[in-house]
Amino acid sequence: MSIGKNIAKYRKLLGYTQEELGAKLGVTNQSVSKWESEVSMPDVMLLPEIAKVLCISLENIYGIKSKIDKVSISADEFPVFCQRKLHELFYHNAGIKFTHIDSDDASQFDFQTEKIKNGCRIGCFSNEQGAVIMTDTFSFIDSDYKASGSEKVIKNRDNEYTLMYLTDINLRKVLFFQYKTAFERSKAENTEFSIEEIMNGCNLNESEANLALRNLKEININEIYIDQQTKTERYVFKMANAIYAIAIYKLAGMLSEDDPVWVLIRDTSMINDYAFGL
Repeated sequence: MSIGKNIAKYRKLLGYTQEELGAKLGVTNQSVSKWESEVSMPDVMLLPEIAKVLCISLENIYGIKSKIDKVSISADEFPVFCQRKLHELFYHNAGIKFTHIDSDDASQFDFQTEKIKNGCRIGCFSNEQGAVIMTDTFSFIDSDYKASGSEKVIKNRDNEYTLMYLTDINLRKVLFFQYKTAFERSKAENTEFSIEEIMNGCNLNESEANLALRNLKEININEIYIDQQTKTERYVFKMANAIYAIAIYKLAGMLSEDDPVWVLIRDTSMINDYAFGL
């Protein structure tokens, strides 16, 4: 693939128009169009800047396939591995140093790791693309967040019912019980529940338990089917979907914490946009 085609490919991946890319590079959108249609080539001195703006390497610009380091890890190791790699990206891109700590990378990184464990948080907001927030136990990445129009999600009626249901105390009791029980059971067993299990485990009467379970079905955390042998309803707890609900609670918890250590900065006078909360 040619340089022009590669520029077009990575521009589109970032969601930039030709005009937007041109503005970032200080050229016209006609110039970008000519590159991508191979009518002309960008100046060789501009290629590093193009790569920087497109968040790629010069090898990507030239279409050179680089060898990808393959890492094989188990599912149990994956979350912690990704969390550490995310912190490493912040560390190496932000270039933040603490003067009272040895300047070598290992000492600085370990110190930041301890700060995060003790409540500090890392954040990066882009005015054009995405947002990342990292705590010791929970990270949030939204690659579609944009400052302009991002508020529309708040008006989306598709979301309001989920949020409304999650405020119900009996639904939370059932969700807590199912979540906890599902993790305690062997992976060989189905995470199915009877109405009697829910009533006893949550200290609810039949009407309360039924309503909570129906609401959990409405937000796709439970499935309901009729057992053909017993002719009774069985409630299947969908763990993958429940994790989304847990994430909502974690985000809400971050918002409710009155923690002076929580600092998120986007200072356009800085060389980069990363911030380390102190």
